[in-house]
Amino acid sequence: MKKIIVTSYINPDLDGIAASYAYAEYLEKTGRLASYCFEGQPKKEVSIVCNLFDISLTSCNIGKEDYITIVDTNTIKDFPSFVDINNVVEIIDHHVPSQDTPKFLNAKVQIELIATVATLIAERFYENNIPISRNSAILLYYAIISNSINLHSQNTSSKDIEMLKWLSSQCSEINERYIKKIFEEKSEIDESHLREEMEADYILKIGNKKLIIAQLEIVDAMNFLSTSKIAIENILNSILEEKQLDYIFLNCIDILNGYSILYTPFLVTENYIKNYFEGEFDKGQLILTPLYMRKEIIKLLKEKNSLSF
Repeated sequence: MKKIIVTSYINPDLDGIAASYAYAEYLEKTGRLASYCFEGQPKKEVSIVCNLFDISLTSCNIGKEDYITIVDTNTIKDFPSFVDINNVVEIIDHHVPSQDTPKFLNAKVQIELIATVATLIAERFYENNIPISRNSAILLYYAIISNSINLHSQNTSSKDIEMLKWLSSQCSEINERYIKKIFEEKSEIDESHLREEMEADYILKIGNKKLIIAQLEIVDAMNFLSTSKIAIENILNSILEEKQLDYIFLNCIDILNGYSILYTPFLVTENYIKNYFEGEFDKGQLILTPLYMRKEIIKLLKEKNSLSF
C-alpha cells in the first residue's frame, strides 16, 4: 500500500501544521497508510501551543512514489520542494482557488472559504464518528482560534464555531483560559525579529503599481504601535526601497479585542488606502472595526481592480 504524505506550505502556521498532523491520523484510522510532513520552520504559534501541551512534532521521510495531500494552500509556488504535483491526490483548503487549481488532474479538491482548514479536518472526524486523539483535538482547536482571531475574523463561519465546540468536548485539557496566554506569548516580539514577524514579502501588482501589505497579530495593537512605531516605520521604509514599491502599509490586528489598525508613514499610501476604506487617518493610522485580515484586504482590492500576482 502506498503511503499518503499530508503536508502544507513551506514554513507553515498552526492551521497548516494542525491540519497535516490531524488528517494523517484520520487517514490512518480509516485504513490508509499515512504520515504528516513539513518543510521549513513552523510559525511561532506552533511552538507556543506544542510547548504548552507537550506535543512533539517530527517530519517524516518522503518516498518518490508516495501520494501527497496538500492542506491550507492550493498555490504551487508555496508547496514544499519534495512535492511532485502529479502525485498530489487531494487538496483541502480554505483559500480562494488559485490559477493552479485546474492543474491538479489527479486530485480531489475541497475548497471552502471559511476561517480555517482545521475546521474541515475536524469535520471529517465528526461526520464519520472517528475518535480523535488528544493531540489532534488540541492542535485543531487552537488553530481555529488562531486563524479566526478568536472568532472575530469576518470569514468565521457557523461550521468553524460548531467544530470548535465539538473539539472542546473531545479533550478535557482544552480550556478557553489558555487562549489569552497563547496570544500574549505570540505578541512577545523582539524588535530584532520584527521584520520577519511582519511577513512583508508578498508583492501585489496593481496595474503598473506594486504594493505590500505587512501583517502582525498581537495583543493590545494600539499600545504596540505606539511603542514600536519608529522600528516599524524604518522597516516599511527599507522594504519600500528594496522592493521598489509604490505603496506599503501594516495591518496590525488586535487579537483579543477584534479590530485592525492600518498604519503607513507614507502619505501616498494613506491616500491610496482611502479609496477602499471609510474613516480618517490619524498620525498614519486608520482603525477598522470589525477587523480585516490581510487576505480580506486583498480580496477587497481584487474586487475593485484587475490584479496580477
